[in-house]
Amino acid sequence: MQIFHPTSVFLTMVVLCSLLSSLAGVIVKYSREPVTKTEGHFVSLKCEVHYEMKHCDIVTNWWYIKPNHNEPESKPITDPNQYSITVNETEKEQFRNRNIFLSFNSLSREDSGYYQCDAKCLNSGTQAKGHLLYLNVTADPNKGLKASTWSGQLKADEAVLALSAILFLSRY
Repeated sequence: MQIFHPTSVFLTMVVLCSLLSSLAGVIVKYSREPVTKTEGHFVSLKCEVHYEMKHCDIVTNWWYIKPNHNEPESKPITDPNQYSITVNETEKEQFRNRNIFLSFNSLSREDSGYYQCDAKCLNSGTQAKGHLLYLNVTADPNKGLKASTWSGQLKADEAVLALSAILFLSRY
């Protein structure tokens, strides 16, 4: 005796999933891939927030850092001298899509750590957090090395100057 028909199980799952997604109110998503960059370079981390305006009229977003995965608390990113946060938002019908970019103009080794983006609906209290994204800032292999300023250009300039002087003087 068959208790559930496969089609009814599938339809039940579709209905439950759609109900859960409508209850969520706000969704946070971004890449799961760790990011590795060299110190001194630029990087921008992107967080996407999707929400339905009827469930979530005002949304706050923030990026957090956890320097060590084992630390219990994340710290909000607030230093405008070290980071810049840019927000772009689009609206389509009853939905809004918000992109929050956390940008580092010149990475330092201290920027290595786990980053997390979150969103919270102020009217309903519904919130969502993204997973921890690891940013690995590696040492610049050229740091500390003095670049050679010798290009050979000086000898070429001397030769051109001497040749110009000879040509100039030979005219008189």
